[in-house]
Amino acid sequence: MAIDFPNSPTVGQIFTSGGSSWQWDGVKWVAQASTPPPQGTPNKLLNPFMEIDQAHEGAAVSTTAAATNYIVDGLVIFINAGTVSGQRSIDVPPGYPNSVVTTQTATGTVAAGTINSLYQYIEADDLADTRLGTSNAQTLALAFWTKSSIAGTYGGSLRNAAGTRSYVFPIVISAANTWQLITQVIPGDTAGTWVTSGNAAGMTFNIALTMGANYQTATLNAWQAGNFLAPTTITNTMVTTLNSTFQLGPAGLWVAPQPQPLLRTSIQAELTRCQRYYEKSYDPGVAVGSTFSVGAANVIGGVALANAVPAVQAGFRSTKRAAPTITFYDAAGTAGKISAYTGSWANGATAGTIFGTTNLVSVQGTGTQQFINYAYTADARL
Repeated sequence: MAIDFPNSPTVGQIFTSGGSSWQWDGVKWVAQASTPPPQGTPNKLLNPFMEIDQAHEGAAVSTTAAATNYIVDGLVIFINAGTVSGQRSIDVPPGYPNSVVTTQTATGTVAAGTINSLYQYIEADDLADTRLGTSNAQTLALAFWTKSSIAGTYGGSLRNAAGTRSYVFPIVISAANTWQLITQVIPGDTAGTWVTSGNAAGMTFNIALTMGANYQTATLNAWQAGNFLAPTTITNTMVTTLNSTFQLGPAGLWVAPQPQPLLRTSIQAELTRCQRYYEKSYDPGVAVGSTFSVGAANVIGGVALANAVPAVQAGFRSTKRAAPTITFYDAAGTAGKISAYTGSWANGATAGTIFGTTNLVSVQGTGTQQFINYAYTADARL
């Protein structure tokens, strides 16, 4: 099959298709060697192709005032300067399905404590093979696609969960509005305290868009004590530039000596991974809070006994990381309400006892309700 290389490439541009990469040397495309991953070596990043977006289904999420939001499953944005909108996008490097784009919709100023960044938590149990914090700590490798409306230097980092160990490296975007593959090999950290078992957060992968002096460091490409997120050379003009954009495309983090090809798993396998942390009863592609046909969709059940109320349970599609926070919705899409049948169906009804374990959600009716109907989200995100 013919490979559709980009027209008018720039020197050094990397093109990836079907798990193989080529680099333009000014005359021709040169195949890039890759190190085969050891058998069983997974991509540590959740939803690395940005295609699963259960909570928003592609809708934009606006973040401001020291707030945190998930843009897509697994990827968090934290903003405390200006306002930034983020959403899933189909503007992508060739051969991939999705990226995430952030837009500075209201400008701000840079203070010492400014943190505008994208990040992902990695669960401690997924770090067991890294041996971080021991003399046998393993080499890690990163690869990810980026694109920005502002060329310059941004910040990349890995940190332990406590924020007491940091590895910071510069992300240099050489040309505006051009997809660029960033790679980084990171030696294993033999010092500090690392949590590498259990269901708590063990590591954070961070991309700094704008960063204040409190979180900058001149020590790059080396592990150090402290909570650092960006180099002192970070450009820091995104927050002051209205409608400036930054995009993150397919990404990978491996226990490996070199970055590996960015290969997709099946959509079902990736959705199941995501549902360990967040799940909705709505069908894929249907936004949370959408209306549905009362008595005919989502979770429904009841009793036919006098002096009894319905208690309806639903098993989760994937065991949760921890007991989740349950939010339920009636058929009109109203959060905190259920639909109930007491001779006829009505929305806006009040539920009784609600609880969720790592395996199921249970909602109990009240009063004279004979049947209840509800949709839910189960949130066990880090």
